[in-house]
Amino acid sequence: MKSKHGIDGISKCMAVLIFSTCVITACSSGDGGDEEQAPQLTLTTSTDSPLGQSPHISASQYVKNGLYLVNVQQRESSSDGSGDVAAEAPEFSTTTTQIDGVDEADRIEYDGEYFYVANLPTWDSQSGIENRVRILKRQNDFSLDVIAEIPLESEQEMAGMYLHDKRLGVITRKFGYYPLEDAVATSSPWHSPDNDTQIEFIDVTLPNAPTTPHKVKIDGRLISSRRIGNDLYLAMQYVPFADNLPAVDDTTSSRIKYYQHLLALDNASLVPYITINDQSSPLYDLDSCLVPENARNKNGHVQMLSVVKIDMSSPSTYSALCTIVEAHGLFMTHNNMYLHATQGNDTVFHKVSLDNGIEYQATGKVQGIFGWSSSAQLKMSERDNYFMALTTQGLLADDPEHYLHVLKQQGRQLVEVTTLPNDNEPSPIGKPGEDVYAVRFFDDKAYVVTFEQIDPLYVIDLSDVEAPFIRGELTIPGFSSYLHPMENGLLLGIGQQVIGANIPSAGEQPMTTPVEDGMKVSLFDVVDPENPILLNEYVWPDTYTGAEYDYRALSVLKTPTGYRFALPSESWISDEGIFSIHYALQLLAVDSEERALSLVGSITQPQDNDNYYGSYEDRSVLHSDHVYYLRGNNIYHSLWQQEPVIDGPY
Repeated sequence: MKSKHGIDGISKCMAVLIFSTCVITACSSGDGGDEEQAPQLTLTTSTDSPLGQSPHISASQYVKNGLYLVNVQQRESSSDGSGDVAAEAPEFSTTTTQIDGVDEADRIEYDGEYFYVANLPTWDSQSGIENRVRILKRQNDFSLDVIAEIPLESEQEMAGMYLHDKRLGVITRKFGYYPLEDAVATSSPWHSPDNDTQIEFIDVTLPNAPTTPHKVKIDGRLISSRRIGNDLYLAMQYVPFADNLPAVDDTTSSRIKYYQHLLALDNASLVPYITINDQSSPLYDLDSCLVPENARNKNGHVQMLSVVKIDMSSPSTYSALCTIVEAHGLFMTHNNMYLHATQGNDTVFHKVSLDNGIEYQATGKVQGIFGWSSSAQLKMSERDNYFMALTTQGLLADDPEHYLHVLKQQGRQLVEVTTLPNDNEPSPIGKPGEDVYAVRFFDDKAYVVTFEQIDPLYVIDLSDVEAPFIRGELTIPGFSSYLHPMENGLLLGIGQQVIGANIPSAGEQPMTTPVEDGMKVSLFDVVDPENPILLNEYVWPDTYTGAEYDYRALSVLKTPTGYRFALPSESWISDEGIFSIHYALQLLAVDSEERALSLVGSITQPQDNDNYYGSYEDRSVLHSDHVYYLRGNNIYHSLWQQEPVIDGPY
């Protein structure tokens, strides 16, 4: 019986760490009597070579070589230690996204009348883990009634939902723990429990009687997903698993036998499968997969990167692209998807066109990596057929350097046409020692926040994409982790304040390390890019918001006079030395004419919640003058006003 395994993030990282620092060498015979030599192969890590059909090696042999490398040669290497902005908004808010019209999965969807809420898993002593999606109908008085529940498999964890044209796409993935030692297990490249991705396409034409006409399962670990109209896009990583393989030891003869057995494997047993309503078939043919064009017959790699497009209105209609490379994340516009992976101290990009199906376009590489202080996704953009990415060189050094790279497709390569800084524009992005905390591209500008002791906001002019330059700069205490652009030259920043008393004067060394003081929301005027201005800000001491690092936690509603914002907060309050945590939804408004930010009020979570701690998954929806606050698995309702009266939970 064929079994297929995906890869888990922890074990993948462990494997990549080992493999990317090793050069696989020839294995000598253990008995001294064999005349033949065992295969002498080389593992290929992230590559900046264009992808296609190599004249030197088929995709199937490339994968089988990779299986031999990680199951045989790499086992020896690891054991001996050698491995070292927006259109006019509707009446209600929707999921905040990076690109308008490119939807991103979330745990709550709303169509103006019905809420679809993916509950966080709960434990029942009799039934065990319970996963479900609740459907709630908004009543005339804006209260809510639960009208249906959709049970989900207990072993699946929620990866997000999409709602479009009376179809709800619920994406889940297998949940399991992954022992560290399994990263170098001999039975498979990165042994882990089944890590399949599942999508239930639910017909909610009648929300009180939902049906599931299509259930789709795809082998592999979900990297990320997007939706444009009816089309759902998924990027997935898959590692094949082969069982019933002969025993292998250090002798040349056993290694040759093992390798020959791998070469004889049926190609269909090594690719991911797609299962639609219990009917399974290979997602693609192995030899249709694209490999680095510079790959040779002694190279190998096992990770398959699948890009899958599914029609939400007819999920049996799908297409898939296979490349035998790896990816760690993606950025997507209406026309193109850019998948990225770290290669040592560099970043590799693979461009995939979405205009006519799914078609690979080009590959490129830049110096530096994205790091972890801010969203990698927001550090990428596309404009006028140029692709831009902001990376950091020397991330762990005392003085990291940040570069904006501008690339353009030339044939099957993404070629770097310029960087910033450069000889003509030598001013660095950031002061010495600062890391990048936020990036946002908007129209012909890029806004970059760096931080170590103070917060410089840089405005980069991209009106001539091939000649970018720093147009303006503003320095204030604290930092922003997320930037939200608005019309009329306004920019909202969400981050943390820093105690001003600990900020040294220019040229002086700090006597004490600046420490975080609390959540901060700032309003910037960037209408004059040469002179950005801080208009006003609010600070909540000893408070944090998940919107800093997940902008889906921020709700935005365009109004005739400006914008309304809602974001969850988590505060630590001390009462005679005893700390308690308080959760709330903060309500703020921006008046575009007055160019002012105001704090309207807050909805404080009652203490009757179902033992749910943390606020990272908290969400909200704004509908006209009504506010819905999803706290844990409960929804609370109030009006948009100071000291709002709360009803619920629902």
